[in-house]
Amino acid sequence: MAKNPGENLTIAIKTPNPKTEHHWGDYFMALSLKKAFEKKGFNVVIHEYEDWYKEDKVDIVFVLRGLYEYEINPDHINLMWNISHPELVSLEEYETYDIVFISSQKYAEKIGSEINTPVFPLLQCSDPDVFYPEEDDSCRHDILFVGIARDNRIIMEDILKTKYDVSVYGKHWLDHIDKKYVCGEFIDNGQLHKYYSSSRILLNDHWEEMRKWDFPSNRLFDALLSGAFVISDEIPSAKTIFKDSIVTYNGAEDLENKIDYYLSNPGEREKKIKKGREIILKNHTFDNRVDYVVKSLKKLKFI
Repeated sequence: MAKNPGENLTIAIKTPNPKTEHHWGDYFMALSLKKAFEKKGFNVVIHEYEDWYKEDKVDIVFVLRGLYEYEINPDHINLMWNISHPELVSLEEYETYDIVFISSQKYAEKIGSEINTPVFPLLQCSDPDVFYPEEDDSCRHDILFVGIARDNRIIMEDILKTKYDVSVYGKHWLDHIDKKYVCGEFIDNGQLHKYYSSSRILLNDHWEEMRKWDFPSNRLFDALLSGAFVISDEIPSAKTIFKDSIVTYNGAEDLENKIDYYLSNPGEREKKIKKGREIILKNHTFDNRVDYVVKSLKKLKFI
């Protein structure tokens, strides 16, 4: 076997984003994965949605499973990383893959008990070259939320019931909330860490199915690595994976009380910020994840 596990092997990362949508998190995820796989000696290409069935010569296909199903080619080693929307993936689809990775310990255990394909938990993660503390006065907000508008975004409903204002960045918010809260539609991924670092409180939430099955949001990993203090909706991994380095709330009154407390106690915020960043740097980088993927491929004798 080659000394470098990826030597002479080409991996194609299939991202669900169209070529016109480079603001999708999946695309930036693919860029960081590419870099981490290349460190292991793999040749790596990224295929955006329109190029999924491009006839490149590849050995391994790594599908970032979000909104769309990929029809596998059995001539390849096919890996799925189910990072979101678990309700969209059938057991039959999972079964077509050689290995399935799922961004939830709880859901990986469930699916692993129901199919023959090997299933491993593989949480989301972050890239320390992209997300790191860097405060900038032009990016400073007391309470910040970054994300696209959608119905049933409970955290937005809750924050607007409190006495606090919130600064919002994301598409379509003008159709949902007063324009005084909307600061912009898009923050460039290369600048996002500055906004996270410079906010006093960053708000986070999850899709209902992701909260139910404990799929922690990629925003949590990026925010903690950037040195943000985070208040999120309730999710079990706040206590397990993140060791209480993020604060969770339940309802508008609880949210207001926790904002009151942590704005008045910056030392408590700093403790959680320090702890959270250390946890991500040690356990939840793209290098960590690619190490695990390569070990899984070796264990099952695919490489």
